[in-house]
Amino acid sequence: MAPSTRTRRGPIALAVALLAGVAVAAWQVALIPEPAPGIGVGPRALPAALVALLAVLGVAYLWGALRGRQADLTDDPAESALPGAGRRVALLSSGLAAILVLTPPAGIGVACSVAFALVARAFGSRRPAHDLLVGVVFVFAAWFVFDRLLGVQLGRFAAFVPWP
Repeated sequence: MAPSTRTRRGPIALAVALLAGVAVAAWQVALIPEPAPGIGVGPRALPAALVALLAVLGVAYLWGALRGRQADLTDDPAESALPGAGRRVALLSSGLAAILVLTPPAGIGVACSVAFALVARAFGSRRPAHDLLVGVVFVFAAWFVFDRLLGVQLGRFAAFVPWP
């Protein structure tokens, strides 16, 4: 028995929101300038491929929602959400806010390391110092590859440290 239209509203709305995000991403990818003639793969290739993949996944999710085949529609109605969902969402949102707020004054490394620790806490970690240290290691590795090896120019890793 398929779920009623009323119970499918949430997944359908989520699918529409996902596709709206894909539309915005496609618009932004279209603004990336074309490479010079003679260059095989330009800066638009990977973002365009990712947007196309997200579009396919969004359409598949919408199709499943319209048919009533989403996992959230087939769960046991007696089940309830885990406690603390609001706190987890607040921690995830704080991680995003940390990137936006801390990057200009402190550097991308500090901002992303703090965001890493906040997201780890949202997923249940109880070791904030460990998470921050792991975040610094992973963020530094990613920063080093992109900024120093590939020349993407992400800016200073930490604004208060003379190097890097």
